[in-house]
Amino acid sequence: MRKHTSLLAIYFASFALFVIALSSGAVASDAKGHKPAKPCSFSDARFDGTVDLHAVDEYQDALAQLLKQEKFTDLDCIADAARSGKTRFAGGSWKLHKFYVGLDTPRPGHPTQDDWKQHLKLVKRWVDDNPNSVTAPVVLARSYVSYAWDARGDGYADTVSDNGWKVFHERMMKAEAALKDSDFAGKCPEWFVAMMQVAQGESWGLSRFKPLFEQAVAYQRDYEYYYRVYAIMLSPKWFGAEGEAARFAEETADRVGGEAGDLLYFEIADEIVCPCDEPDFGHFSWPRLQKGHAALEKKYGTSLMEVNSFALMAVKFTDWEVAEGAFKRIGDNWNEKTWSNEAWFKQNRDFALQMGPMQAETRRNWREARANMQTQEGQVYRKELEQKLAAFERPCLDQSKGDLSKMEMFVQVGANGAVANAQTEKQPTPFVSCLMNNLYTSFSKKETPFAAPPNNPYWLVLEVDPATLSASAK
Repeated sequence: MRKHTSLLAIYFASFALFVIALSSGAVASDAKGHKPAKPCSFSDARFDGTVDLHAVDEYQDALAQLLKQEKFTDLDCIADAARSGKTRFAGGSWKLHKFYVGLDTPRPGHPTQDDWKQHLKLVKRWVDDNPNSVTAPVVLARSYVSYAWDARGDGYADTVSDNGWKVFHERMMKAEAALKDSDFAGKCPEWFVAMMQVAQGESWGLSRFKPLFEQAVAYQRDYEYYYRVYAIMLSPKWFGAEGEAARFAEETADRVGGEAGDLLYFEIADEIVCPCDEPDFGHFSWPRLQKGHAALEKKYGTSLMEVNSFALMAVKFTDWEVAEGAFKRIGDNWNEKTWSNEAWFKQNRDFALQMGPMQAETRRNWREARANMQTQEGQVYRKELEQKLAAFERPCLDQSKGDLSKMEMFVQVGANGAVANAQTEKQPTPFVSCLMNNLYTSFSKKETPFAAPPNNPYWLVLEVDPATLSASAK
């Protein structure tokens, strides 16, 4: 659940006027295909996640207020319009999904048991008063799922009391009953999401869960939340192994293909990434995630929520250059769910702002080095340098600690033939660390052991091969 502090008193004071003044212009149909007498009297136009981090939360707070006012017909109209129109917020999140998320717990804040009882009472009244509602039973089911987790708590399974488990399962069974007893079972994409939540809570296992997932995808293939829930089920903390969620994302994205596949890949990863030490996210492809995020913004526009998530992904992959750009877009609009707390957000932001320019410069140097190696003069110069480099390499054989693996090294040579800089893309081996130290010592002594390069300064790529050196020394 996304947490924030909203100026509810101000918002609710203007809410009645807002509902009267605005009209969405969307004509929604009820379950029997009949059109309502007039358009929905609620507009979501003002909830713009492009400029307002809390836009979706405010949208959900407005829906919760309609529920408290027992405006069930209005809620049905909003959901029907979102369902039939397949509308989305900026950044791609489905309005229908956010509708249900906004109504499956008492809002705002941390609900008490009295809040829960009142919330369920209202939703049940909605179900009874609007028997043709496709939406109300799903809201009821999702509410029971959330209420079940309220009884269980967020701790590890072995910390839950026997009574906690008992209440948890009782409420999950009520959620399942609400879905199955509805005359409109399986008539809304969120019906399947809610049933997946029940299956997850009741630990159905993948053999029983997978057919439900496949049924959901057959109903509406582009509803991303099916894939998100299934990816969670494939994580190690549920029924999968490390890396399985990433493989599922890759296979699914490849099957969809193109930008749509890359976009879905990003959406699945967005469900896995977290401000924690969870290793599963590291199995995703960072280049493909960048392509997916670009495809998302191209198709659905910018969302501050998604930019926060993208920045976290960049941090996880230590891509400080990309992270720097994302943090600049975020500004002070940090998301608590993404970063957990402001201190950790600022720590990563400040580090990215410091390291981003340096990493960008390093990457430019590496691109220049690789480009130089594509020229004939670059190849000739590298061979000349490698012959003289052996004198710096030989003393490092004794410090290799048995690691004789090959490694690329990027070297910058000045006009006088001195090595002014040496870097590696990965953690250097003991042999390479020794070599880099020897080159630095030579530079500090103002030695000029190599020939002048074709240009000044000149970057080149060297393949350091201690195994071959060791064999030739014998």
